Amino acid sequence: MTDAGGGAGPAPHSFVARLRASWVGAFTSVFVARGVASVATFLTIALLGRTLGRAHYGDLVVLLTIMKVASELAGPALDTALVRSVGAAETAGGAAPVYVRAVFRAKLALAAALLVAGAVLVWPIQQVVFLSEGGAPVSLYALGLAFIGAALTLFYAFVQTCYQARQQFGAYARIEVAGAAARLAAVAALAFSGHGTVTALFTAYAAAPIAVAAAAWRIAPVHGGRGPVPPEVWSELWHFTKWVAAACAFTSLAQRLDVFLIKAFGVPAESVGDYCAAVQLALLGDLAIITLFNVLLPRASRLRERGELLAFLRGFGLPTLAGFAGLVPLLVWSGPIAEWTFGEAYVDTGALFALLLVGTAFALGSAPAGATLYGLGKSRTIAGLECAKMVGVLAGGLLMAPAYGVFGMAWVVAAVKGSVGILTYGLAVWHVLRRRAA
Repeated sequence: MTDAGGGAGPAPHSFVARLRASWVGAFTSVFVARGVASVATFLTIALLGRTLGRAHYGDLVVLLTIMKVASELAGPALDTALVRSVGAAETAGGAAPVYVRAVFRAKLALAAALLVAGAVLVWPIQQVVFLSEGGAPVSLYALGLAFIGAALTLFYAFVQTCYQARQQFGAYARIEVAGAAARLAAVAALAFSGHGTVTALFTAYAAAPIAVAAAAWRIAPVHGGRGPVPPEVWSELWHFTKWVAAACAFTSLAQRLDVFLIKAFGVPAESVGDYCAAVQLALLGDLAIITLFNVLLPRASRLRERGELLAFLRGFGLPTLAGFAGLVPLLVWSGPIAEWTFGEAYVDTGALFALLLVGTAFALGSAPAGATLYGLGKSRTIAGLECAKMVGVLAGGLLMAPAYGVFGMAWVVAAVKGSVGILTYGLAVWHVLRRRAA
């Protein structure tokens, strides 16, 4: 058994030790640490919004969106494969380092591909995203930096995943706290020194956590060492990862298509700023979802029996309701939260934030089901769900954004996330029940 905040150790006997070793203890330790990180992140986005104003804040978020989409097209798939493979190897008494070595080399290749893609795509992206405004407020240089940041972000995630795979969630969360604090310090230094341009602030925001990950790399708990990767390991990873990569690509696009659509359809810059501010606030609401999934994935990967899996899913009824209840105050106070964060100029951010949080609530409820599907190796099912989400956001956005602007886009995102969340839970239960004959 593993300790929630450390490595392998003896089986715990006291109530406190059992609590720390359970998913509740792991989730609590990560969630508390991420709560601290979220305070720093909250202050950072507030500072960015107030420094740049409504018209230019949208440009910054577009850069962050490009970086996030590029890094998440396949990066999280490799991280998920690493966690699942290490968990399965340790359960079966196999060698885990070879999977670490394989994933690291795959990320090197992916990072190189991102740099090449950036060199090719920066001009078309600039023309398509900003053409409707008749200018180019975001330079080719800044867009190029977005792809460089995406390539480096792959290794920030890799360092964290090494801790996650061994269920060392205390260290996992400390990296996140340090990254958020470094980001706040870098952004504040630029903002208060009078050098708060879009490009400079974007560079500071992206580079700070990567520097923290570089410092943590030398003490990461799982290293792959040197030597070749056996062909059967590559084959196993490909068999699982190909559909996870598709799912990640669909997820990344689905989560960020809204920003690209409202920008491309020529929505006024101030309204884009309102919407992007709401998106950034809603990302803080995703804190619980990401934390829960990260904690549950290595545990779900170790479950094989139908009864264990059903118990795993049933155990999240009350926690899910508690999560819903925790989002209610955010819905009620969405207006004051937005005004306090960004200022009175962001007139529609509060209402947009409330709409986006509805989708976040359904995504929270489906997190255990998503971890179960990944643990079962049902990556094709996950890919199908995320493809449906992407198509839903794209089709709905094409219909609603030109007619109803940012509010139409927010309604589409909430409806699609809610529908896919319910479907995810239903499919997880169906796949678990089918294991009776296995």
